[in-house]
Amino acid sequence: MTALQTVTAQLDAFNAHDLDAFVATYSEDAVITGVDAQPIIGRAAIRAFYEPRLANPELSCVIDATVLFGERWVVAQERVVNAGVATETIATFDVVDGLIARASMLKA
Repeated sequence: MTALQTVTAQLDAFNAHDLDAFVATYSEDAVITGVDAQPIIGRAAIRAFYEPRLANPELSCVIDATVLFGERWVVAQERVVNAGVATETIATFDVVDGLIARASMLKA
């Protein structure tokens, strides 16, 4: 999978509220920053953090634009919508061997 395909698969799983498919887009030791006070490290922690969020049927995400840098870096302009309220986010994804190794979110 290309980096863009991996990020698209992650987005599709997020919007389908499919926790297993969402977590499967991340490497075993992936790191996510910017969504919690502390970095979220590893698939187990990613699953624990996102499980209650993906249980919320009013949560969704739309990617308005993406830019690919090299073969592995994707920068996405996102709108995360919860209960009809949108938050703009700039997300960076470092994709290695078809899995997200690092994701960083910067909320507007």
